Amino acid sequence: MKLSDMRLSAIGGTLCGIWASFSVGDLLNGALTALVGTLVSFLLSRLLNRIFKRKQ
Repeated sequence: MKLSDMRLSAIGGTLCGIWASFSVGDLLNGALTALVGTLVSFLLSRLLNRIFKRKQ
């Protein structure tokens, strides 16, 4: 077995181990949290932009 084959096997095993540790619920929870954070950030920046434009 070549060194490159061993590296590829180690990387593949690591990725499979990491993949197995995540559940669908965890991934959905993370995606939902990211979506809510993005929406809050966007809406807050728009609100602050409107407030500061009125003061100028």
